[in-house]
Amino acid sequence: MPRLCYLRCLLDTHLPISLVHNVEIIIGRNKLTKIKDQACSRQQLSLKANCKECFVEIKQLGVNPSGLDGFALKKDLVYKVKHGSRIEVLLNHHTHIVEFDPPPGDHINTEPQITAKRKLEEDDYANQKRKSLKVDMQELSSQPAMEDVWDDVDKDELYVFTPKGVKASSKIAAFDMDGTLIKTKSGKVHPVDTNDWQIAFPEVPRKLKEYLDKKYKIVILSNQAPIGNGRVKIEDFKKKIEAILAKLNIPIQVYISTGRGFYRKPTTGMWKVLSEQKNDGIKIDMSESFYCGDAAGRIANWAPGKKKDHSMADKLMAENLNLKFYTPEQFFLGHSVANVIMKKPDFIPSEITPNKFDDNLISDKKEILVLVGYPGSGKSFLAKQIEKKSGHKYVAVCRDVLGSWQKCAAEATKLLQQGKSVVVDSTNPDKESRARWTGLAKDMKVECRCAVMLTTKEHAKHNNKFRELMKMNHIPVNEIVFHTYKNKFVEPTPSEGFNEVIQVKFNPFFENEEAEKLYRMHLLEK
Repeated sequence: MPRLCYLRCLLDTHLPISLVHNVEIIIGRNKLTKIKDQACSRQQLSLKANCKECFVEIKQLGVNPSGLDGFALKKDLVYKVKHGSRIEVLLNHHTHIVEFDPPPGDHINTEPQITAKRKLEEDDYANQKRKSLKVDMQELSSQPAMEDVWDDVDKDELYVFTPKGVKASSKIAAFDMDGTLIKTKSGKVHPVDTNDWQIAFPEVPRKLKEYLDKKYKIVILSNQAPIGNGRVKIEDFKKKIEAILAKLNIPIQVYISTGRGFYRKPTTGMWKVLSEQKNDGIKIDMSESFYCGDAAGRIANWAPGKKKDHSMADKLMAENLNLKFYTPEQFFLGHSVANVIMKKPDFIPSEITPNKFDDNLISDKKEILVLVGYPGSGKSFLAKQIEKKSGHKYVAVCRDVLGSWQKCAAEATKLLQQGKSVVVDSTNPDKESRARWTGLAKDMKVECRCAVMLTTKEHAKHNNKFRELMKMNHIPVNEIVFHTYKNKFVEPTPSEGFNEVIQVKFNPFFENEEAEKLYRMHLLEK
């Protein structure tokens, strides 16, 4: 008789779950366990029994932690447990016991030989069991949400509404909200209050129902900064969302980004939460999914009398995800976009390539090297490179660190007296700001050169957004600062007192693949 393995509920709320030898079993919030706790994923735990050696391999798949004998599991890490181990489907909740029958150590009657026919029968049984379990789990995973649930993510940076009836699916039909599914009744660009809305096109309910019938999961991905800045109360906006869904009479999962971070389009944070946390573990088929939104970068009069799009955030998010993209008129009305002119972004991050360090930036002579460039143009990274490659014969003085050009000048004077060369890490856009340094170099009887960063305004804004999203130790720079620099900028020339003016290309550097992947995305909305 072969040894059997079971997962028995400590409270006996359901029948023991049979763990077939060497077959993966997935448990979670489903009919098998009778767990209804929304914190538990439908695919929370993977279990695979080895009935010959009497152990079970378990792996947490869900977002929230499972437990083993009171200790939290780490996601995707495989643990081996033995007879009598206590497994908590959610940490400290829904406790089950691993049991082998007969227990380890007890004698098992086995035949001396297993015929080829017997082996084929066992293999066929195992294969049939795998197929049956796979079908069962797909059916369980497609069960609709049982109740309306609002979740908040990352300290209210993102709100997710999962209404009753929403089903997980490998196919996602995603939509922007304002200007796509709804428009203002007042006719104004922005709604005057949370009641100022109506369905954008008569075809919207029918079209959404059509894709629901095709087994798509319908979702809304919407930027709502007024919630984050306090102009709209989240409780009022929740009522608006529930009213819109009631009007459409279709179960739609809604994602509301309230801040400026990774959840705001065109960055892909909302989609990441959807795919990793809010789709019950079902992998999304990107080739079958799509996104529809009105922020496509269309120029003025793209159709007679139409204003230009306020941004291209929707189209750029779709590009970041490599998703098919539709405008609302294209998707709901069947209009062609063949002759519609859509702007391209001024900066395309995927086109940035590494550049070799210019050894000419380091001089054999003592000097002041004045950097010039937008905030976020790469000056600080270049200054650190120069320090390192010069063996710290150069030392940077940074206005962001010291607070004023006067303090920078005092520190530079001290460093020059110690025999060091100085890199001035500041924007220095005009002749007046640069004259401070050519004057100091003359007083100290050292050479003075200038290094101009070729980083464009849009590229610098992208870099600044990247630093913000990566939570680097930099002060966020607003549009006014970039505009002021652009207006004040005067191209440096040797006539200002520089021995040489060097042009420097931006040189990207990434700590890991995830950072580079984020950097290569469109981060700006226009």
